[in-house]
Amino acid sequence: MKFEKLLISLVIIISSIIIATGMRGIIHQDRSVTVRGLCEKEVDADLAIWPMTFNTGNNELSDLQKDIISKTEIITAYLKEHNLDESDFTVQAPNITDNSVNPYVDRDRINYTYLAKETVLIRSSKIQEVINAQKDSLSLAGKGIAISQEYDSRINFDFTGLNAIKPEMIAAATKNARQAAEQFASDSNSKVGKIKRATQGLFSIENAAVGLEEKKIVRVVTTVEYSLK
Repeated sequence: MKFEKLLISLVIIISSIIIATGMRGIIHQDRSVTVRGLCEKEVDADLAIWPMTFNTGNNELSDLQKDIISKTEIITAYLKEHNLDESDFTVQAPNITDNSVNPYVDRDRINYTYLAKETVLIRSSKIQEVINAQKDSLSLAGKGIAISQEYDSRINFDFTGLNAIKPEMIAAATKNARQAAEQFASDSNSKVGKIKRATQGLFSIENAAVGLEEKKIVRVVTTVEYSLK
């Protein structure tokens, strides 16, 4: 009888040791830290898009047509003077409004029966040439052409080379995340182990500053979970 009690006691003790050891192993395995790594890079825009727009009016359609053609030719010559050729811009079809059939127009107050909005769309990788053409566009006023300066007629700058810099930026963001994990581990008397899981955030491209839209800031954040030893 005593032997059976002793055996049961040993079984209980051994089982307790096994359970305790297993729990410590589980707790040890579950120790981890989740950190974020940021990488930012300033780049130059490589594509400029400028809807170069002007308006004109006339009371005769034939005269309006001649006016559009004449002013468009002046603009295309102007762009070529700024080292932009036919591959850098396209002349779009004019948008013509006939005020004679518009019931909401006060015919006693209109200056022209026909109004036209013409756009020469510039889409070019020649960033500085487009900037210079936009800066000098006031000179066209001397030739009777007023280039629109409204918001939808401003230059938009884009960066299209994201795929080329993605690998190095992800690597840098991951490196920064590991440095943060190592700092956390050092503070908690631990060591950083392997990556348990990682999530790459979306890349964002923003203007470097107001008035400096031809410079872009590319940003990515990675979230990494490391095991701790």
